[in-house]
Amino acid sequence: MTLFIQATKGTSPRQIKKESMKFLLVILVACCLCCTSLFSQQNNITNITMEPIYPDSDDTIYVYIDLAFPTTSCVLDNSSLQLSGNDITASSQYCLGIAMSICNTTDTIVIMPLPAAVNYYFNYILSVGSLPLPCTPGVVPNDSLSFDFGVESSVGIDEKSIFSYGLSPNPSRGTFEVYLPSFIENDFSYLIRNNQGEHVQSGIIESNVQKFDLNLKSGMYYVILSSKSSGYHVTKKIAVY
Repeated sequence: MTLFIQATKGTSPRQIKKESMKFLLVILVACCLCCTSLFSQQNNITNITMEPIYPDSDDTIYVYIDLAFPTTSCVLDNSSLQLSGNDITASSQYCLGIAMSICNTTDTIVIMPLPAAVNYYFNYILSVGSLPLPCTPGVVPNDSLSFDFGVESSVGIDEKSIFSYGLSPNPSRGTFEVYLPSFIENDFSYLIRNNQGEHVQSGIIESNVQKFDLNLKSGMYYVILSSKSSGYHVTKKIAVY
């Protein structure tokens, strides 16, 4: 961009330089205001769903939050989940590009099985910054939502005993065996998540006794075993040392 500053008779070079700097400052402020407007837009949350809708104390809960941003790029920078009593707070930070367009994405929040309670309070906080990663968010969150839900007690002992499995040794150095008392081919699958709810490993259970040799860091993990025919899920906590 070329700047043209009209000089009048008697204008000194120092005055011309001063006017040029003032003009550049105006342009810079305008650009900053534009970016601020872009990243301070509200209503980025377009939809929210929870599965299962009526969880019990054996269920892993998935909250899917649909997001829309007015830029060509929207990259997740970091996220966290905190539980304090019956309060659940999830926060995510996205880094956005500059080019104007629409970027749609879905933020998935994983909540491990909760004790039965009439009310849990879920809060979601969304912050954004500008690319590249990592980015610095604004002082005020871009959007937020909250809702409450209940968790029922798990099903009766008779039904639960039909779908159960053993996991040993626990804790271990990462090698476990899963024992299924009633095995149905192509019916059982497993999912392993870490203590932050992140996906670690998944697959199909191929026999009533299956060995897992997990190359995992020390810590707590959750093994979620699912039955396709019954739709039932059982979660067990494992420790790797």
